[in-house]
Amino acid sequence: MRRTGMVAIAGVALLAATMAFAGKASKGGGADLSTLRTVTGTVESVAMDYGLGHPGFILNSNEEGALQVNLGPYWYLVANNFALGVGDQVTAKVADCLKTTTVGDVVAFEVTDITSGTSILLRNDQGLPLWKGAKKGHGNGGGNGGGQGNGGGNGARNGGYNAGLQVDLATLIQVEGTLTAVNLGLGTHTNSVTLQAMDGTQYTVTLGPFWYMEQNGFTLQQGDAVSISMALCQGQWVAFAVTKTATGDTLQFRDDQGVPLWLN
Repeated sequence: MRRTGMVAIAGVALLAATMAFAGKASKGGGADLSTLRTVTGTVESVAMDYGLGHPGFILNSNEEGALQVNLGPYWYLVANNFALGVGDQVTAKVADCLKTTTVGDVVAFEVTDITSGTSILLRNDQGLPLWKGAKKGHGNGGGNGGGQGNGGGNGARNGGYNAGLQVDLATLIQVEGTLTAVNLGLGTHTNSVTLQAMDGTQYTVTLGPFWYMEQNGFTLQQGDAVSISMALCQGQWVAFAVTKTATGDTLQFRDDQGVPLWLN
């Protein structure tokens, strides 16, 4: 009788352990897989910056109203060249977050920014974060860049952002002038400035992510006299380095091959 009782108890314990394991598996890395769905709407606010523990955005969805969409670590977003701006039209594959009881708090599996035409894959079908298998600063091919990021040289450094491989180094020039417009800030798709050269020519120059400038204590404002080293990348000017004439302060955005330094 005692042996039978022990077997029965062991069977119950095994069943409980199996059920507990199944419960953990259904969480999908903190996401309730049973609630997985696709929502669309407009970005109301953005919290994506260097040092933020949980980058995300508020989505005013057509289906459910306001949703707090949690993304992934900021370095992973940068490596996949993904940013959002207020007012963007977005489609997102999301599931309820199990780590909070707040209604409307969801985790993103995939996000497509219809406005900019970019997208990023954050979690697999089981809810497991894709950045867990990628090294910081390296893309894993899950985003819109499509790079594997597991090779050597520029491929590994660029990850999902391969603009460094598209820069036409033959067009590299140094231009001095005055900034007539500045488009910088968190959530901005393309941080850029408009430079009026001494001969009157105007250049719109793409810089780099805002957090990279902040991290290096580098600021720019309209009216600044600057010297910019730049080259064409798919028909657009991108900055290699910017020097403020008055102070001599310089920020290097790309190396000699055009590879973005913020991905290092």
